[in-house]
Amino acid sequence: MTNKTAWKLYERYLEGWKAISAAERNTIVAEVLAEDVQYSTRLHESGNGQTVVEDMAAFQEKFPGGHFDIGDVSAHHEHALLTWVLVQADGTIFAQGHDQIRISQGGKIVNLITFPPSTSTP
Repeated sequence: MTNKTAWKLYERYLEGWKAISAAERNTIVAEVLAEDVQYSTRLHESGNGQTVVEDMAAFQEKFPGGHFDIGDVSAHHEHALLTWVLVQADGTIFAQGHDQIRISQGGKIVNLITFPPSTSTP
């Protein structure tokens, strides 16, 4: 996998976090996540595609009109580390953190680990 491949897949995944319809969100999730995706966040030790869809919808309730941008990417083999940037509806940056993804041979995300916002001091 290249940085460009990881970026494009993750960019499509982030489209699902925007203010879109539930049908569009489900289409994106089916397109980019493997059926047996493993999803973990600080709130979910083990989730799946439905958990991702629910988190996407909850995000829009908490940050109406907000979205995520990509800060940077580093990929090797089937793994990539990406920086996400949470942008509020007015364009201000609220936070940034990281996601680690693993991509299948078929080009879908099979493992997604979301890290909370980064801090400069522990």
